[in-house]
Amino acid sequence: MGEATLARSAMIALVGTLGLATAFSQFYRNSVGVIATTLAGELELTAAQLGTLSSSFFLVFALCQIPVGIVIDRYGPRSAMLGSAAFVILGSFVFAFAQGNGSLLAGRLLLGIGCSTFLMAPLVIYSRAFPPATFASLTGLQLSISSLGNIGATVPLALATEAFGWRAAFIAAGLGCLALTLAIFVVVRGPAAGPQAGSPKETLADALRGVARATRAPGFWRLFLIQFSSYSTFGLIIGLWGGPYLAHVHGSDLQTQGQVLLAMAVAQVCGMLFWGLADRIVKAYRPLTLTAAGLSVALLVGLIVVGHRLDTFGAAAIIAALGFSCAYAPVIVAHGKAMFPPALTGRGMTLLNIGTVGGGFATQWLTGLAVKAVAGSALVYPVAAFQLAFGMQAVLLATAALVYAGAPDPRRAIG
Repeated sequence: MGEATLARSAMIALVGTLGLATAFSQFYRNSVGVIATTLAGELELTAAQLGTLSSSFFLVFALCQIPVGIVIDRYGPRSAMLGSAAFVILGSFVFAFAQGNGSLLAGRLLLGIGCSTFLMAPLVIYSRAFPPATFASLTGLQLSISSLGNIGATVPLALATEAFGWRAAFIAAGLGCLALTLAIFVVVRGPAAGPQAGSPKETLADALRGVARATRAPGFWRLFLIQFSSYSTFGLIIGLWGGPYLAHVHGSDLQTQGQVLLAMAVAQVCGMLFWGLADRIVKAYRPLTLTAAGLSVALLVGLIVVGHRLDTFGAAAIIAALGFSCAYAPVIVAHGKAMFPPALTGRGMTLLNIGTVGGGFATQWLTGLAVKAVAGSALVYPVAAFQLAFGMQAVLLATAALVYAGAPDPRRAIG
């Protein structure tokens, strides 16, 4: 499978199928946000339980990344995706039929395990099948398609919940993932979808030593920290506190919450394309990442200081702008990919992805505790609770950007 040997129709089918796989992952990881108030009311969940429920997906997803990297390098990205898809289907049905917090958590954990291959495996395929210069653009396209999942977790999920209930929505998602699994089996084929050609067969000990080697790549931990804080900023709003913030601070109904979060998701699609294209123009990773991170911090501060004083439209504008500013993942992923030799691509990129999903877990879980500490048992959370949660994220992202500023920039080094 190479760029020159793929017919145009095959390329479209490949990118479309892989993009939809990541879209399912994005839908599931962010689907709690718009139904959070519904779940809390129907199943009597506290703010801390909501935070744990949403963050549990990220925790198990992160824990899976090292074994996923080994599986991708040893058995190929296609096999990894097909194996994990069964967990997604099962998790969707467990969540749909949950009768309490425990079974909801079980469903989320299964979903996290299943979705753990749905970004890194496609990126490994792209890194093997296409020239390095196109990787950031392909990553931006992949993530833009995957943002359909973010969109699906906003207005469509809100409307489906109002019309049919959230349980029916998750049953439908499970059936959709079954169809996706068949598409992966049919469409994703060729050398790039299997084990790396010419690589010696590693023992498990060799594979684990490869993980350790990947962590010693120059700038690895600086990249890890910015990964930890970048996506979690977006996920904190769209996947957990955006809906409750709009409901409790601005009095928005479920449909309005869905519309505002939809605007954020659409803005993220635009941002993915923008930052991915900008990477090819600027030809340097650090300036773009620092610009986007700085803008995100400024918008978080704006939401904290004046968001509650604005009308719903004004707050929605800040939230949508955050969707755009936080969408610089194509640049960070391309920066990370440039650090690793081909034999360590799967492990290196999945290690960095631990930062992405680990940040989602840590920030949602910790802010859940923070909101509960301020709100107590109140059914309507005060403005101060959200200000604390958003302030914690702003401090994290600003710190990460300062640390990342010292990372080596391979693109700048070669001019």
